[in-house]
Amino acid sequence: MSLTVTSPLFFAHEQRGGQQCALGLATRERLRSVGERAWQLLHFHLEPRSTEQSERAGFTAAEREEALAAGLLVAADAPATTDMLRWEENRWSRAAYLLYSQQDLPYVEPVGRGRGLSTLSEFRRRQIAGFQDEGGYPERFWVEPVAEYPLPVPKEPIRYSLDSMLGRRSVRKFAGTPVSAQTLGALLHHATTNVRLAEDSKADGDPYYLLNSFYTWLHVYVAVQGVEGVPRGVYQYDFARNTLLATGLSASDEELAGTIQGQNWIGGGGVSLFVTVQWDRYQWLYRHSRAYLNLLIQVGEFAQEVLQAAYQLGLVGWLTPAVAERRAAGLLGLDRVGVDADALYYLKLGYAL
Repeated sequence: MSLTVTSPLFFAHEQRGGQQCALGLATRERLRSVGERAWQLLHFHLEPRSTEQSERAGFTAAEREEALAAGLLVAADAPATTDMLRWEENRWSRAAYLLYSQQDLPYVEPVGRGRGLSTLSEFRRRQIAGFQDEGGYPERFWVEPVAEYPLPVPKEPIRYSLDSMLGRRSVRKFAGTPVSAQTLGALLHHATTNVRLAEDSKADGDPYYLLNSFYTWLHVYVAVQGVEGVPRGVYQYDFARNTLLATGLSASDEELAGTIQGQNWIGGGGVSLFVTVQWDRYQWLYRHSRAYLNLLIQVGEFAQEVLQAAYQLGLVGWLTPAVAERRAAGLLGLDRVGVDADALYYLKLGYAL
């Protein structure tokens, strides 16, 4: 029995001003729009369906043939479809969203000829006022710690050495040597400098500075594997106080590997960092169809800040976006914080073997 399924490489976007609405099809074509009937057909075929099932649901042979010709539907058992399904089976969806994200959004702020900075500022203030009328800016969540471990705050700002940056390398074997609390404190403090700058700008209560969007969504979870003076366990990092908040949870190397598709090279001393998103804080500020793309870019930017600090401190690292969100939520305790939050990125940091 021949089965058809909605193409795994079909990505859709809200249509605005005649822009492409759907793209990333198996045929590599872009569609200007997709009709309501086509959406109904695609929704029905999210699971593999036979011709008979489709007909009983009210879809005609002509409709199915048109969808097949456009690449909206594909043969469920075809080798090419199996290849396309790797996006989902290997949890590569975030990479797919980056690849197929809409790129032609119009710029909505008043920055044309004759528009001064005061005009732009007034526009932005109106936007923020409108957001606040709909609902207040969500607070960052914090765990109720079972213990706290303050980390030393570095006395001097970090100085980036070009030699260390050019000579940096990724490794997949980490020594069992523990990292000192001083090194971990410097690493996390330097990597979150921009987070503190953004938060400090909001401190006087001027709503305009809510637009300062440096990592508004960010939470850093630290799984300690080998740090002097800090017990092995799972911690939320308080970037304002440079303090580890103990969640009361712990994780073996095997359990950590289970959150990143079984990559078992993450043992040894040092830490595993989970870059975590608090969705309501992010969504309050970012309200357009490229918001998810912007988030992924910011995740990468923060990971770069971590790596830059790490290599100045003599550490090495490896990073991956292959995080199984549900497993990570259980390991980190995100499933009990009372808000929607997901770990989207993983970094292992320690000393080279």
